[in-house]
Amino acid sequence: MIKYLKIYATTPESEPQNISLKKTSVDGVKYHEKVINTARWSEVHGFEGTLIYSNNSLADGWAIAQVVLQHTNHLTPLVAVNPVYIRPYALAKRIATLAFLYNRRVDINWIAGGFQGDLVSLGDETPHDERYEKLFDYASLVDGLLKTRRLHSHEGKYYKVKNILMRPEIPKEMIPVQLISGTSEAGLATAEKLGAIKVKYAKPIAEYKDVKPDRNFNLGVRFGIIARETSEEAWEVANARYPDDMKGKMAHAMATKASDSNWHKDLSKLDASDDDQNVYWLKPFHTYKTFCPYLVGSHDEVAEELSKYVALGHTSIILDIMQEEDDFFHCRQVFETVELILSDTLKKI
Repeated sequence: MIKYLKIYATTPESEPQNISLKKTSVDGVKYHEKVINTARWSEVHGFEGTLIYSNNSLADGWAIAQVVLQHTNHLTPLVAVNPVYIRPYALAKRIATLAFLYNRRVDINWIAGGFQGDLVSLGDETPHDERYEKLFDYASLVDGLLKTRRLHSHEGKYYKVKNILMRPEIPKEMIPVQLISGTSEAGLATAEKLGAIKVKYAKPIAEYKDVKPDRNFNLGVRFGIIARETSEEAWEVANARYPDDMKGKMAHAMATKASDSNWHKDLSKLDASDDDQNVYWLKPFHTYKTFCPYLVGSHDEVAEELSKYVALGHTSIILDIMQEEDDFFHCRQVFETVELILSDTLKKI
């Protein structure tokens, strides 16, 4: 049983973002079943919630969140929210309505960017740092609408409302937990001002030798995990799922050039030539199959490596999309082992 860590799975995408699967046709009914299965497996194995992606090519995240709520008892949808897609009042109303209908919380993963082409096609060419300034204005308004029990007004640079009373009223315990992914100064500053959990795409643990632990243990980290009873079994699965792919490497290189994302550029600079010998693995990222690093190995190997990140304060962990229920089972073994390794530290949270 996972007691201290907050683990979020990731809901499968309605359309493959993996370059090698782009032409695969998608059946909506079968996708609906995949969403339900992922949600149920996440709940059975003790996860906190499940991340739901958002970009121009995917099904609406709020419709998917409602499917998750309908088919689980306590799993929390973590919906990626970009201000370009929905007005702040409409977002607050949606969150409050879901809380009212299901008596459940929905968490928010704030994003200021995403795919650059998506933003341009929607007429948003706001510079990187200004997008975070705009996001803070947006998120502050949403937060105010959900928390205020009287007429609410907001006078920001980008968003303004006057004398709005939010109905249905949302209970305090259902106010969303807020997360922000990013490593830029603008992103970290926005997370700090909002009191949001800062989620990072982790570098190899050696890169953190001079980093002081977060005393509040309120950081997040993004990983894929492939763990099995033995290291050999784990690497057999990993290499079968993510073989070498020259086309994928070229797509990754093109995406890196087009992106203004700091974390994407930082990870892309790391050498992945010999990472098959390490628990920390970047091949799926460098071949454009995933958007995060992986930890691969036996339960104990992955738990030992992951515990080093947790010890720095990363207690919210967002996993990459998992392909079968077996993946959830093995990940749970890892998290339970991490909690045993750090039991004295985590009990103080």
